[in-house]
Amino acid sequence: MKVLLVEDDKVSRIAIYRYLSENGFECISLRSVKNALDVVFEQAFDIIFCDINLEDDSGFSLLEKIRESLLDIPFIFITASNDDDIIHEALDKGADDFLRKPFHLENLQTIIKRNIERKKIDFIRRSSNKESILLHAIKALIAALEAKDSYTSGHSLQVARYAHMLGEALGLFAEEQFILELSALLHDIGKIGMPDNILKKEASLQDDEYNLAKEHVIIGSKIITEINDLQEVATIIRHHHERFDGKGYPDGLKGDAIPLYSRIITIVDAYETIRAKRRYSDQQSMGYAFEELIKHSGTQFDPELLEVFIRMIRSTLSLKEKPKLQIE
Repeated sequence: MKVLLVEDDKVSRIAIYRYLSENGFECISLRSVKNALDVVFEQAFDIIFCDINLEDDSGFSLLEKIRESLLDIPFIFITASNDDDIIHEALDKGADDFLRKPFHLENLQTIIKRNIERKKIDFIRRSSNKESILLHAIKALIAALEAKDSYTSGHSLQVARYAHMLGEALGLFAEEQFILELSALLHDIGKIGMPDNILKKEASLQDDEYNLAKEHVIIGSKIITEINDLQEVATIIRHHHERFDGKGYPDGLKGDAIPLYSRIITIVDAYETIRAKRRYSDQQSMGYAFEELIKHSGTQFDPELLEVFIRMIRSTLSLKEKPKLQIE
């Protein structure tokens, strides 16, 4: 378990950090919202403990930025206040739990276990009924995208096939495969909101056009957020253009802070884009596509995932049939 502790009181910070470290947790402790934001966009955390009052800002500000980026990390507020209105405000804004000071340090493990288990149960609950209630919505969205741009729709189907193959190579479970393939199918759904002169332009985009085109990840995530139980898919869609070196968009997430399925889609999306014959470019060879991907390993792409992907593609060259998607 990796814990982020944001606490400006030195005594409390040291005591909590020491207790967590001594009980097998990897803990990073910080004092300010600014430093916490820098870290949370570069590293993956299982849970966050945050005081409401910090040296540079309110803990509410940190919570707001994290929820705005759709990062699904349990967020626990620490407070010395006895004002129930503050607690209600924290929960209304997306906090998962709270601890009142003073508290016994042993309670930390209970809080961590409770919130991690709650997240697992929620995932299982959402997974159990997803397939039956979502397929009609998915088909409607894909049909809308195809009406807007038939190329984008066909591209998304191919990206989903490659995502399926890489998911199998990584040993994902059926529920995980469903989320990955669904996210791949819908990763460009935000292009529904793009003007035709940008979406169908055959020449290179100008800077202002490119900046507008980048909004498709935000538009897409907002569309999917409106569908119940698809928060995780919305998060994956929002971040599939982040870069491993932190220079991507829209939030500049870095390394393992980028959701795993977003990192997968980044690779398979780029591969399919290079290989496909498009309105403005010829189809490229597999070897050329590999060279381009490897050139950006560790900067644009997760190097470990890229290695698995290339090995997987090479090992399936002799297959005569395409792998069957769970979602068709």
